[in-house]
Amino acid sequence: MFTIFLYLFTNALILFTKSGAGSTNMNHLLELLKIVEGAMNADRAKVRSYVDQLARKLESEGEQKAAERLRRAADGGRMAKMDLAEIAVKRLPVDQESRMPLADEEHPHRGEFPLIVDGEAALVVQEFLVSVRAGSKLLAQGIDFVPSLLAFGPPGCGKTQLARFVAAELDLPLVTARVDSLVSSFLGSTSKNLRTLFDHAVSRPCVLFLDEFDAVAKLRDDRYELGELKRVVVSLLQNIDTLSSHTVLLAATNHDHLLDPAIWRRFNYHVKMGVPTADARVALFLAFLEGFADEELARNFAAVTETFTGAEIRKVCDAAKREAVIAGRRSIDPNAMLTRILRIHRSRAVETPNTLASNLKFARSIDPDVFTYRRLAEIHGVSLGQISKLLKHDD
Repeated sequence: MFTIFLYLFTNALILFTKSGAGSTNMNHLLELLKIVEGAMNADRAKVRSYVDQLARKLESEGEQKAAERLRRAADGGRMAKMDLAEIAVKRLPVDQESRMPLADEEHPHRGEFPLIVDGEAALVVQEFLVSVRAGSKLLAQGIDFVPSLLAFGPPGCGKTQLARFVAAELDLPLVTARVDSLVSSFLGSTSKNLRTLFDHAVSRPCVLFLDEFDAVAKLRDDRYELGELKRVVVSLLQNIDTLSSHTVLLAATNHDHLLDPAIWRRFNYHVKMGVPTADARVALFLAFLEGFADEELARNFAAVTETFTGAEIRKVCDAAKREAVIAGRRSIDPNAMLTRILRIHRSRAVETPNTLASNLKFARSIDPDVFTYRRLAEIHGVSLGQISKLLKHDD
């Protein structure tokens, strides 16, 4: 009876959307189909989730009255007062043995997580977003497209930032798989957990993010892997194959060489995340320092961080801002920032004598235009003449 009621409600909803919201019917075909699917399966939570998604889209298009009518029809007016995030968190899936949640959820907002990537990566991300937003149009033309993107590259290059950016741009919650609870020591439980997690992602509007992807997607011909882990890969492939254009799937790995070849074919978009270029580093310093430094300082910092990842840049920026706030200043201390940058450089370098002369020479080898004699004198608290004498003596 409940299914019949929801089915009739969904048909009325489709007619309402056509007549009450102008030309939105084709733009919201994905949401309407998910509501129908939830109704036919008597999945009230799914219907509620996608009704709310549709209502928020109508609001963004200026159809406030249509959105209010939609919410009232769905839940007697109470749904408009409910926090969707609160509903969703209560029903995040859990591992049956440990009862630990299989995922975490967050709700990124547009502008909160800026994405600063270079060249080809930026083009791939933008093309991916355009395709996701056009999902209803593609579906209306019989083009079934699974919005899936695989990001790979060294740690700290922005893969998690990318996931948050995509979720914010699409105005969707980000559901991030927890590898510690997803991968179980019990035989067969990891595959069950994957199935549960994918079922959850399909039941609601969200971005499903599989971080540390290589943990469940390793090469099946690796002779060092157990048969159970190889079966997990098969289960993962089958779950991805069941997805449709309704579910946005992101995955990220630091070890792309470990992924099974069949995994690559399941993702429509691949984006390589690398160490940021000079222009990207300037943009990162300006974004992370948030008014605590001007563009000239950002360019100086970018010049001496050629090998730094985005995560390392954020780390030194956060430390500099904390210091400025504690000291009651409205700008960072450039010398303190350069000292932090030098410390990271030295941690990577082959061990050298820890003398003032060797430290000065090391700094000059990075960039003499930034680490001038005067700047080094200020950083180390010695006279300009002593700096000149030590460097010339060392030469």
